[in-house]
Amino acid sequence: MPAPNVSPVRLLAWNVNYRTRPKPVSPLLVGAIAALEPDVAVLTEYVPGTGHAGFLEGLAAIGLRHTRVSHYVPKENGVLVASQGVMEIGAIEAPPIDPSMHSNFLHVYLTADGFEVLALRVPDYSKQLPIKRRCWDWILETARQLKDRPAVMLGDFNTDVSYPRARCGDRIAMLVNDGWQHAAPPEGASFWTLRGHGVRIDHAFVSKHFTVEGSQYVRQVGSYQLAGRGSGALSDHAALVVDIVPSTEA
Repeated sequence: MPAPNVSPVRLLAWNVNYRTRPKPVSPLLVGAIAALEPDVAVLTEYVPGTGHAGFLEGLAAIGLRHTRVSHYVPKENGVLVASQGVMEIGAIEAPPIDPSMHSNFLHVYLTADGFEVLALRVPDYSKQLPIKRRCWDWILETARQLKDRPAVMLGDFNTDVSYPRARCGDRIAMLVNDGWQHAAPPEGASFWTLRGHGVRIDHAFVSKHFTVEGSQYVRQVGSYQLAGRGSGALSDHAALVVDIVPSTEA
């Protein structure tokens, strides 16, 4: 049961499709994020490039004054976390399973809000599935450490529940069975293959300390096309928006 008269905290997880390039930041990106109205935003596949400083200023102007970026590794993806409240870098670091791991994970503690965020993008080890399974082994182990504390894990997990066990499709159920709430939208997808098949690879997992009030994948908000294959789309992923409130039963 949620606590009475408490405003929800809105979480945003969005893969912005910079891949491994220090790509110039689109001037539309801040406007799109503002339209989604997040309290905490996790951007995956974000690599600081031309316009990064201006982008941070733009985030501050819409209320996301506090930002952290994962450690930069050349030719690898990155993660950015922005929040309205003050945050600190947490103690959890990705293990040296593969060089791409280090920049794809960021642990922060939101001191003003009193909960932890593990922001991540599981690298696409489609041709190295043993590495992907080792990555997920670490996520499951880390999740066990976090589950008894107010925490959320969100980002691009590069895994759909329909995937076979070899591609870690069974790992999402493992997180749920271990006590995490899967804040899964009732409909839609977050990514579309070249054949047009929609999959859900962007996820949010919420500890028992919260009640999930809503979850949705957003492809379009106002005049902003968030996801698509054309030049007018800001990314090839939809944004995942999740509203949570503290639970009185935790």
